[in-house]
Amino acid sequence: MRRVSNITRNIASRCVTVRVTRAGQLHARNFGLAEFRTWTAAEKAASAWLEKLKPKLPAPTPVKGRMTQRNSSGIVGVQLKHSKRRGHDHYAWQACWPGKPGGICWGITKYGNERAFACAAIARKLETIDRRVIEKKYLRLKGTPALRAILRRRKLSPP
Repeated sequence: MRRVSNITRNIASRCVTVRVTRAGQLHARNFGLAEFRTWTAAEKAASAWLEKLKPKLPAPTPVKGRMTQRNSSGIVGVQLKHSKRRGHDHYAWQACWPGKPGGICWGITKYGNERAFACAAIARKLETIDRRVIEKKYLRLKGTPALRAILRRRKLSPP
């Protein structure tokens, strides 16, 4: 897992910057070298300020399952993939998740747009690439309000 730091050296501005976002609100402060003289002293002051601030902040929102502005499909971990083979455009809905970045694709030509999207959404929710399990779940959901709810979340359609 990568290490996330809220403290960065801003060499151009000659300061150490602390940034923390919680509940959509940014908390930031700069610790300049003019006041603290050395990078180490500025970083130490920044770290102390951050430790004092953290107990007052709400708990961080977990990353898993978080919808971002970049999401264009409507479901976290599901995306519309485009490829060009032998001069023809091919589209598929792909599901991916941490630990399975390549995920599983459902071709729109083979399955149709709605079924491909639904299967990708189911695969993402179950975090499985076992097509039999996904197909079985899809057939159980077919015609139900739960499947219609999944399909309503779709924001994007292939051209």
